Amino acid sequence: MKKILSCTLLAVSLCWVNARAEEGFWLQRQLEQGSEALRGFSFAKDDAPHGLPLSHIQRTSGKLGNCSTAFVSATGLLITSYHCVAPYLGATDGKEFVAQSHDSELPITDLELLLPQQTQDVTVTINRELSAEATPLLRSAKLQQLKTGMESDCEQQSGYRCELVSLHHGLEFYLIRYKVLRDLRLVYRPASAEQMPQRSWPRYSQDYVLLRAYVAGAQTDGAFASTNIPYQSEFARLSRQGVTENELVISPGFSSASQRYATEAEIRFNFELLYPRSVGYFEQAVAVIEQLAPPGSERAEQYAATLAELKQQAETVSALLAHYQRSSLLTLKQQRRNAVVEWINSSPVRQQLYGPVLDRLQQVLERQQAAAQRDLALGFLKYAQLPALANQLYKLALHPDKQQTARLRKQLSELDAHFDARVDMELALHFLSQYSQLPETQRLPALDQYFALSDGFNREIVRHKLSAMYRGTSLTEPAKRLGWLERSAEQFQQSGDPLISFAVAMYDTAMQLAQDRTELKAELDSVRAAVMEVLLAFNDARGKATYAEANGALRFSIGRVSGYSPMDAVWHQPFSSLKSYMKRQHDVDSSDSVTPIPDIAVNFLSSIDSCSDYGAAPTFNAKGELVGIMFAGVQENLLADWHYDAALSRSVHVDSRFIIWQLQQTGSAKALLTELLPGH
Repeated sequence: MKKILSCTLLAVSLCWVNARAEEGFWLQRQLEQGSEALRGFSFAKDDAPHGLPLSHIQRTSGKLGNCSTAFVSATGLLITSYHCVAPYLGATDGKEFVAQSHDSELPITDLELLLPQQTQDVTVTINRELSAEATPLLRSAKLQQLKTGMESDCEQQSGYRCELVSLHHGLEFYLIRYKVLRDLRLVYRPASAEQMPQRSWPRYSQDYVLLRAYVAGAQTDGAFASTNIPYQSEFARLSRQGVTENELVISPGFSSASQRYATEAEIRFNFELLYPRSVGYFEQAVAVIEQLAPPGSERAEQYAATLAELKQQAETVSALLAHYQRSSLLTLKQQRRNAVVEWINSSPVRQQLYGPVLDRLQQVLERQQAAAQRDLALGFLKYAQLPALANQLYKLALHPDKQQTARLRKQLSELDAHFDARVDMELALHFLSQYSQLPETQRLPALDQYFALSDGFNREIVRHKLSAMYRGTSLTEPAKRLGWLERSAEQFQQSGDPLISFAVAMYDTAMQLAQDRTELKAELDSVRAAVMEVLLAFNDARGKATYAEANGALRFSIGRVSGYSPMDAVWHQPFSSLKSYMKRQHDVDSSDSVTPIPDIAVNFLSSIDSCSDYGAAPTFNAKGELVGIMFAGVQENLLADWHYDAALSRSVHVDSRFIIWQLQQTGSAKALLTELLPGH
């Protein structure tokens, strides 16, 4: 049994997270004084004599998408990263914007602020209901039913937005209530600054923005109205002193996902097979388009956005792979696996209890990885737009939906601006050839039969088939393709249009694929929950705290203002200076400046943990004062979703002193300081 278990663990390579407080996305209750999470954190005498100010931070913080924000005045003034709200602001002229009064603040459409009000542990209630279900799929379906019902009941009873979230893949469940504010307005946006290359250090970023939240009255939510009044809020004071090196800092975040507990097998699969293949597919798609859409041609203009997207994604994944090759991620997984192996093998009870769980994980992962290779190839087939549109149209005819109809109508109306039939067909041809190279067990019989792929890929046969489909379809004609929005499912099924017929022929296969994915996800979630029980027990035996993967709910990260050494003989100081920033901006020597430039920081580094989405997070000191805005990470933190490296993982923050200095530079912005710094 011991030998079998050892082989199993060598295959699945459990990731043990021996978490320090700097590493992790912690719940508030996990960071109470004397908690396991804080035992490994070295506190200085004056760090937090009365405990971390987490309750104050929670009451002043809110959620904007996957970003967080903080109130910085009693009259609803908010601060967050500019990149969090930029998609809602539209095109800007790059100039500084300052609202001269409440009436001149700019409404921001569709942006909502969620303020956490209460978190209720409903684990016992949920598990009591799920225990009656016999399979992972049935439990998953039951959980979705419970989620819908509990959230609906909660919202009717409380008037809040309610969300049921799980930790550790379903070991714990929490019902979170949010107050929703929908009238948000732009108050201040700094002028565009020269941006250094992404993730470089030092940085001199102005990535922050000031907003204001409004309510209809009596603190009740309402959409924008000229009669709305500023929200009365508890707030954090903006720090005039900023931070010093090695000072303790805290950030509340709402990152949506992480993969810290991925196994060694998953790391190998993703970084040594799936991601390299993805880069190859991106580059192949670029080559196909550039061959048929040379620079200066009408096609080049049509596919400019698609090419930019493909190249950007190829560059992003390539950078991730290059960093993986230089990192110790795999070695660390192996070391942690060995510790788990030793612990389990030292007890016959643990061998019997945990061995079957690990065997099951390996089996499900093998199926999941085969499906991922298939889905990658199928995903790139969707760059051929017409077959994908035909599928969407038929699905909509079967399941009418007004909102989806409106979105698809817009997509169909704008298609010709970024579509060419020849390019589209060549993309379909190329990625059908890539799909055909998958093992037979990963392919789809219906698709193989439709394009005669069962005996191998014959380019001329497939090209002939595709040519007939593209010549015979009405989807290339604007008026006719819009007409399909009005057709019934029966008309689709009786149509002689070859692309529509293809969509009808593939529908059952598509539905079966969706069902297979649902079943596989349910099974994987179930076995991951069982594996997390192993890891929790392992960490508990060593007196170590365990944090859950990021899931969009409020978590706290703590760390210190700290530089780092990216390579031998190189040390990055934790602050970028205003004097250097001004010299870069104006190419002047600060000593020759008529107005002396203060020696303050523009950005600073900290050891605070974050996922790679960098959803922005206000940063507080141990007094609960706001000292900055976390908005990015350094180059060495590219693997943040999978790994925290105490020596190299650094987050980048805009310094509160720079924010204050910048607001002092123009008379119209100075007025905001009266609100931000009472008594200033």
